[in-house]
Amino acid sequence: MRALSLFSGIGGLDRAAHAVGIETVAFCEIEPFAVRILNKRFPGIPVFDDVRKVTKDGVGAVDVVHGGFPCQDLSVAGKQAGLEGARSGLWYEMLRVIRELRPAYVLAENVRGACNLALPAVVSGLEG
Repeated sequence: MRALSLFSGIGGLDRAAHAVGIETVAFCEIEPFAVRILNKRFPGIPVFDDVRKVTKDGVGAVDVVHGGFPCQDLSVAGKQAGLEGARSGLWYEMLRVIRELRPAYVLAENVRGACNLALPAVVSGLEG
């Protein structure tokens, strides 16, 4: 199986996927420190620095799209702006990528606050 990793962080989910035979074909991560870790752990795998730049032409066919879209606008520790917030609103870019790539599987993770502030929109988007 081939996977695209969005909002990859330092690749924890990707290491677990690799352990069960899932190949990560590309990452998307904006934070420079995390990108350095990804490049060290997964040499030669491309890293997009902005989810808005991720396209099917740049990634190719994948079976899985996974990632933890930003939680700052969903967390009880934040302002709880929901998906209207600039950071957590990047969910809509993840959804755009999912719609374009049409993987067999999607794994989107987030904080508990997402259940109240984002779950209906996430489910609706995936159903569509």
